[in-house]
Amino acid sequence: MHRVLILLAVFCLAACSGLPFNAVAPKVRVAEVNIKSLGFFEQRFDVGLRITNPNDFDLTIEALDFELEVNGRPFAAGLSQASTRVAAVSTTLLRIDAITQSKDLIRQFEALSPESLKAGVPYRIHGRLRTDRSPGWVPFDHAGVYGAEEKKPKGRAI
Repeated sequence: MHRVLILLAVFCLAACSGLPFNAVAPKVRVAEVNIKSLGFFEQRFDVGLRITNPNDFDLTIEALDFELEVNGRPFAAGLSQASTRVAAVSTTLLRIDAITQSKDLIRQFEALSPESLKAGVPYRIHGRLRTDRSPGWVPFDHAGVYGAEEKKPKGRAI
């Protein structure tokens, strides 16, 4: 009876994880951000998200919502219900409209300097996604640096 309870507990925990038992959650990173429209109260951006599927089976992203922070401050939020297939052990680019409020955009401009732009802008993207293989939402969270200038190697070429 003790073993049955342990197995039942393991299956319940696996069901709550959001993906099949041996699956790894997809990775989500910012690939690019482009201005779509500028308004007085809000701005729209076209955000390209790089979705990586590390699993040995295809996944279909059925919905995704996220919040994007830049320099540790809220920047934009987006939501997509477009179905996007990500092949096994590969990546795909998912384009999503994101919206920011004018006050958040102004705060970002105040905090940015030319020096910080050369070093790249730190960002954090976090949210959740739903796949064809998950009964619920799967959370994601990634931090990185966007737009850093490439460092040229020191030394001379031969």
